[in-house]
Parts: sequence; structure tokens; C-alpha cells
Amino acid sequence: MVSIFMLALLKSRLLFLQTLFIFKRCGTVMEDGRAIMALAVPLVLSQFAQTGILFIDSLLMGRLGPAALAGGALALSAYYFCFILAFGAVAASGNLVALAHGAGRRREVVAAARAGILLSGLLSLLIGVALWHAKPVMLAFGQPAATAEVAQGFLRLLVWGMPFSMLFFALRGFASGIGKPGPVPFITFSALALSAVLGWVLSQWIGVYGIALASALTYLYMGVAFTLVVTRYRAFRRYPIFAGFDRRDLAILRPLLKIGLPTAGTLGLESGLFNACAWLMGALGAVQLAAHQSMMQLVIASFIVPLGLMYATSMRVGQAAGAGDWERVRSIALTGQGLAFAWTLLTATILLLAPEPLIALFLPDGRANVNEARAVALSLAPLAALLCLLDGWQSLTGAVLRALKDARITMVIYGVGCLGVGLPLAWLLSRHGLGPAGVWWGMCAGLLVVCLLLYWRFERTTRQLQRLRPKF
Repeated sequence: MVSIFMLALLKSRLLFLQTLFIFKRCGTVMEDGRAIMALAVPLVLSQFAQTGILFIDSLLMGRLGPAALAGGALALSAYYFCFILAFGAVAASGNLVALAHGAGRRREVVAAARAGILLSGLLSLLIGVALWHAKPVMLAFGQPAATAEVAQGFLRLLVWGMPFSMLFFALRGFASGIGKPGPVPFITFSALALSAVLGWVLSQWIGVYGIALASALTYLYMGVAFTLVVTRYRAFRRYPIFAGFDRRDLAILRPLLKIGLPTAGTLGLESGLFNACAWLMGALGAVQLAAHQSMMQLVIASFIVPLGLMYATSMRVGQAAGAGDWERVRSIALTGQGLAFAWTLLTATILLLAPEPLIALFLPDGRANVNEARAVALSLAPLAALLCLLDGWQSLTGAVLRALKDARITMVIYGVGCLGVGLPLAWLLSRHGLGPAGVWWGMCAGLLVVCLLLYWRFERTTRQLQRLRPKF
């Protein structure tokens, strides 16, 4: 009888301890979720406004006619591909800021922010020179001479905004790295309004080139406004990042490039997969390309929230890693992935249940071959829903690994998935029986490989860090 009583007591004690562990775990997840969302919401709003500036440019160009739209769109595609590469390198400074902030090393926070600003200036100069002479490259790729001429003039105005745009993102990484992204939504939404007003006024005055000038002036405003906030706002005065550079700041450039260059390569590989698949779809016909673009716009719209979660999660992971709290690193990373999955599951469900009205937003009535394009787009809706899920998963996991300074292996994984699997499979399936769906199956397969390899790398890296406990 006593033994039965003792056994029951032991079981009840074990059940009590298990219940305490579950409640503690739930409390930790809730705490991590609140911390991530507090940082993610301003960044999501910022990304929404940033995407809105591009949308306004496209809308204003469309009102000026097909020639202006073709030339402006060609210029923007060249500009934003270069921008993504530069952004990937500069964004790494935010990860270094988060690591230093988590470790309580304020001088290293300042050095990382200054290195990011310096790198943004150098890359802006290199990209500006390249885009200033982009016309021969456009002609070499078969673009019509008239379209290339418009695009070249557009770029020669737009590149003047590049240094200020890069400065804004370097400062955004700094502010997010120390957990204070508060000014970001105000600056980006006011820039969105400024872009609309200036774009409309200047486009009436000097046509499509007025839109380029308006965008450059908008980026000027964004960079200058954030600089004023950082130099005058009380929360940032502890970090005198504009007080002057010294050797310690230059020394940070090496670890910054060690993370930043692979990050730029990673973003370039992913962007290259999507761009190449658009070319594959265009080779199938204008109807197929229109359907493809409409579905990609829905995927991009869904990705705005995971993109903000990606930045926020990587910053929180960096802060925890800087403090040496490896249990918290895993908890934050898994919570961020869970939030991204919940959002993409919602958007994927909406896309599966109501694809027709969403497709009609991009393929309205009254255009040639619209019914054929809608039919193709409708057949791609399940694959677009799958791509939403995969895109959110890979972005969060990849960002966590980059925050842990594992950028080179991450780039290799993207190379294997995007160039080794996704692009060849998209070409093969689209040319041998599946048509437009084959392109999307290729993209999904490539990102699935990326997701699985990234998650394997994440598990391996975090387990090792928990055992070795290195100091960042």
C-alpha cells in the first residue's frame, strides 16, 4: 500500500514538473513572440511603404504611355537588382550591431554602424558608375535602342539617390540592432507621400525623367531625415556614429564584408532564380508571362510580413547570441519561424480559397487575351500558395544563420537550391510537357531544397553553439 502511494506521489510530482515546464515554455514563446513583433511591426510598415514607392513609380510611368513604361521599367529592374546586392552587404552591419549590443559593447555598436555607413557610400559609388554606363549592356541583351535610351536617361537621374537610400538602410540596421526602430515607419510613410506628390508634379513637367528625379529626391529625404533623427533623438545620442571615423571603425569592415558579401550573393541567387524564371515564362508567350507576373505580385505582397519578421528575428537572435544565451537563440529563431509560417499559411489559404478576385486585380477586364491569362494564372494558384510557405520559411531560417555569422555556407545552400535544382528543373519541366506550371514547380522544388538544407544547418549550428558556447 505504501509503495502504491509512493508511486502515485512520484507520478504526480513528475506530472507537476512537466506542467511547469510546459507553462514555462509557453511563457518563453509568448515573451519571444512579443519581442519579435515589437521590432517587426515598424519594419513591416517600412517595407510596405518602400514597396509602395516602387508601385507609385510604375503607376505614374504607365500613365505616360507604353514607351515610357518600357524604358522606366527596364531602368528600375536594373537599378533594383544592383540595389539588392548592395543592400545585402550593408544589411550585415545591422547583424554586427545586434551582436555587439547584446554583449553590451557600445563602442563596437558604433564601429559596426560606421562601417555600414562607409560601405554604403563605397557601394553606391561603384553601382552608380556601372549604371551610368548601362546602355551598352542593355543593347547587348537585345533591348530596343529607343527603350535603352530612355532607361539610360532614367538611371542617370535615379543613381543620385542611391547613396542616400543606402544610408537610410544602414541607419535602419543600426536602429533595429539596438532595438529602437521607432522612426522608421514615420520616415518611410512620409517618403511614400512625398514620392507620390513629387512624381506626379515632375512627370507633368519633364515626363518619365521627372519620375526618376522624384525618386532620387525621395531617397535624399529618407537619408537626411534619418541622419537628423539619429543625431538629435535622445535614444541615439549614446552612439555618436557621426562623430568621426578611426582605425577601430575600419577594422570592422573585414568582419562586415565576411558576412555582407555572402549575404549579397545569397540575395542575388534568390533574385536571379525569380528573374530567370520570368524570362523562361516570357519565352512561352505574352499570355503566360502576364499570368506569371500577376501570381508573383501576390507572392511578393505576402512576403512583406515575413520580410519584417526576418529582420526582427535576426536582430533578436544577434542580441541573444552576443549575450551568449544559446537557449534563447533557439527559442527566438523557432518563434520567428512559427510566426512566419502562421502568416504565410493564412495568405496561402486565402489564395487557395479565393484566387479569382486576387487575379482580377492584376488582370482586369478590357485587355487583350485577359481570359486566357486568367486561366493560366488560376492553374498556378496552388503552386503560388506553396511558394508563399516556402519563401517565408527559407527567409527566416537563412536570416538566423546569417545573424550567427554563418553566411558563407548559407550562400552555398542557396546556390545548390536555386542554380543546382530550381532553375534547371524549371527549364526542363517547362519545355517538356508542363509548360507554365513547370516553371513554378522548378521554383518550388529549388526553394524546398533550400529550406531543408537551411533547417539542417540551423539545427547543426545551434546544437554546436550550445555545446561549445563561443563568445561573439
